[in-house]
Amino acid sequence: MATVSGGDTLFIAEGSSKLVKVHPSVLFSILDHFIRRPEGQKRVIGTLLGVTSDDGSTIEVVNCFAVPHSEKQEEVAVGQTFNRTMYNLHSAVNKKEQIVG
Repeated sequence: MATVSGGDTLFIAEGSSKLVKVHPSVLFSILDHFIRRPEGQKRVIGTLLGVTSDDGSTIEVVNCFAVPHSEKQEEVAVGQTFNRTMYNLHSAVNKKEQIVG
């Protein structure tokens, strides 16, 4: 089996090949978040939402949202409560979307 859904997350088996389609609005959202990041922050973190084909060969990334985080030297702390809340809000509107990245 190439993909296994573990709760809210999609796991892809090692060695399996997938076609990944990313909607342009997702790319623009990521770029916008990167441009607006706080000064001195090196990266942005977020959640990718999408759907998989019935046969599991294609993943379509259709939505995303930024997740706040803080960085201290080698540690990165991610806002897990915020991430869970945002996912719950998105899934209330788009029931077919799951976390794909």
